[in-house]
Amino acid sequence: MNLATMLSNLSKVEYFYINSYFLKFLIAKKIPKLLPRAISSLKHLWFLGIQLGDLDQLHAVLCFLQNSPNLEKLFVRHLDMEPRVDVGPASDHLESPNYLDSTLDQLKIVEMTCLKGSKPELLFIKLLLAHSPSLQKFTIKPSRASNVKKRYDIVKEVMQFPRASAKAKMFCLDSGTIIM
Repeated sequence: MNLATMLSNLSKVEYFYINSYFLKFLIAKKIPKLLPRAISSLKHLWFLGIQLGDLDQLHAVLCFLQNSPNLEKLFVRHLDMEPRVDVGPASDHLESPNYLDSTLDQLKIVEMTCLKGSKPELLFIKLLLAHSPSLQKFTIKPSRASNVKKRYDIVKEVMQFPRASAKAKMFCLDSGTIIM
């Protein structure tokens, strides 16, 4: 079974949790941009331990997003990339003009945790803000391992990103406290 086959058969699933290990297993084959059938029932999606700097995992995440027209809530817990991993291809992909062909019309809530402020993470946040016209709440929580300056830099950069939704409120949580 590959990711495309599995996703095409999720016709009734509203809540879906997937971790990076299972995702790596499913992405052994090339992932299509569009599936034969959209996952129209999917409303809540959790990616646990995802590495947005890994191009294969990024393709899988984008595949989920492009094929889930009714997605309302997205949760991403990021996992650090190994220092020797080149995140350039993932960053280049996110910077390309056609990285996401559709808008996420129903997406209202996004929560991203364990952020280190890597280029792929920031570009992914920028992508979500730019393609989510119904977004109401976007929460980021930097990694506890990040120092105060790094957390501030993440917040400062994210606040400058353009948003498709005028109603989108940004929150940055730090050890349970709102700092933005």
